[in-house]
Amino acid sequence: MRVSKLLLALALTGSTGAFAYDGFQADFAVCTQGNNKGEVVAACTRLIDNAAAENATIGMFYGLRAANNDDPAQNCRDARKSLELAEDDAIKGLSQQLIAANC
Repeated sequence: MRVSKLLLALALTGSTGAFAYDGFQADFAVCTQGNNKGEVVAACTRLIDNAAAENATIGMFYGLRAANNDDPAQNCRDARKSLELAEDDAIKGLSQQLIAANC
């Protein structure tokens, strides 16, 4: 829970105005902590689609969508985008694993 609040704070401060839509907090919670793969993919997709700019936080959403989706071609695209946007070494490593598994 503490990590989720930290990520939410980073997302909000790092991209003010980028997530100005109803349901942002619910989508963020489901994308980052959800257990139902379909719901995670849908929530991450809404977060990506509503972003005003691409940054490392959006890269994390691409990676989470790739890790929960059943479409290898989409996972490959998402993992590559996640790697492109990632600033954190752990996210870069996970993105590379997803690329190896899906591309």
